[in-house]
Amino acid sequence: MKKLIASLWGLLVIISLTAQTTTDVKTLNRTEKKEIQAQERAARKERMLQMINDRRFVIEAYSLEDRYGQLIQVTPTTNFVAVDSLQATIQLALPNRIGGQNGLGGITEDGYLHSLKFAEKAPKHGISFEMEITGPAFGSSHVFVDLNDDGLATVRFSGAFGARFQMRGGFKSLDNSMVFKGMARY
Repeated sequence: MKKLIASLWGLLVIISLTAQTTTDVKTLNRTEKKEIQAQERAARKERMLQMINDRRFVIEAYSLEDRYGQLIQVTPTTNFVAVDSLQATIQLALPNRIGGQNGLGGITEDGYLHSLKFAEKAPKHGISFEMEITGPAFGSSHVFVDLNDDGLATVRFSGAFGARFQMRGGFKSLDNSMVFKGMARY
């Protein structure tokens, strides 16, 4: 009986010492985690800036909002804005629609990127830039992009023929993207 009480007492001491050291490690790890996350965000922002300057990126949309404020959940592989050097593609493919001009229930515009410029007043977090894209379907369009440090983008589109919509989605490199491009009829 004395051996049992002594072993339980020893086990209790070991558990209490272990609990004290783990709480100290948790507080140290929280501050270290914040520093690591800040470094990762800075590195991610640098990679995104490099992709924008190289003009090789894709914004895959998971939601689409029309000019009247109706929000539609869409598939990222068929709804995107892609830029490859001087070529730009804007594609919309609405769910449950058959046909359309691109065969996916929407429209695909292959156009040319005329200008890409950053906002005059840079935001504290993230990146903001504007593109001018010219193509046959939407005419001369202005595309405003706001990126946060985690790679989530908001795209505001304004076309010459009255087309206006907003997309929200992920910012990816052109090489890592898995988008499916429909037929461009123009």
